[in-house]
Amino acid sequence: MLAYLSLFWGLAFYLIAVALRGFPPLTVVWLRLLVGAGVLYVIMRWQGGRLPLEGAWWIRFVLLSLCGNLLPFSLISWAETRITSGQAGLLMALMPISTVLLAHFYVAHEQLTQRRLLGIALGFAGVAVLVGTEVLSEFGGAQLLAQLAVLAATLSYAVNSVYTKRLPPINTLVVSTGSLIAGTVVLLPLMLLVDRPWTLQPEADAWIAAIALGVFATGLATWVYFKVVSDCGPSFLSIINYLIPAIAFAAGILFLGETAKATQFIGLVVILAGIALIQPRRKKS
Repeated sequence: MLAYLSLFWGLAFYLIAVALRGFPPLTVVWLRLLVGAGVLYVIMRWQGGRLPLEGAWWIRFVLLSLCGNLLPFSLISWAETRITSGQAGLLMALMPISTVLLAHFYVAHEQLTQRRLLGIALGFAGVAVLVGTEVLSEFGGAQLLAQLAVLAATLSYAVNSVYTKRLPPINTLVVSTGSLIAGTVVLLPLMLLVDRPWTLQPEADAWIAAIALGVFATGLATWVYFKVVSDCGPSFLSIINYLIPAIAFAAGILFLGETAKATQFIGLVVILAGIALIQPRRKKS
């Protein structure tokens, strides 16, 4: 499941770029939420699930969508118009630190240990090597506001992961569907006001990308996300921010013919070592 999230959240950056050829940013976000919600609603009803009627649950769904979809999607999209993807990727790799610190205080059995701290440090160091250490020299200055926006997005994702783990017992498919529906409804008025989508004339490639985003990188990915957090905890899920740069690195070599430095392979090994340390130890039977 972690591999699925890494793959399709990694491919989401490409799909967003294609969708933006025909749709403004808010419309892209709204379409992916709408399509994702529709896909999950059909699956949920097919499996006999029902959305809760209690108002308390819908408040939770709105909070989950704000922290897990609307705020980070918008912040990262805006930031990447002002900073490089390398900077954004490196900053997103800080999410495990935020997640582990929050989980230490708010989630049972997610205590911060020296072993996990070492794993976080190794993972971040590996990402720094992978994206290129020259990125480090570009921090601050005129780009500071955009960099802070990415950091705010990582904190939003971390809060969402911890909050998800603290939810009352509920079917993961139901909470996935409810959060996407809530996000679709919340974003609709702003999207209509800002983007005026009835004036758009998108080409087929933008539609295909938006639909693929909704189905694979939003709908099914949200379902998998909630299941991973529920089963394995937020700290385990946070390591995805180390895997995505690694997958992008491998894809560039395999499919785009990009060259790789020896240091980048070292970075990949360091990332994998960090992931191994972050995972909780299994007790011997």
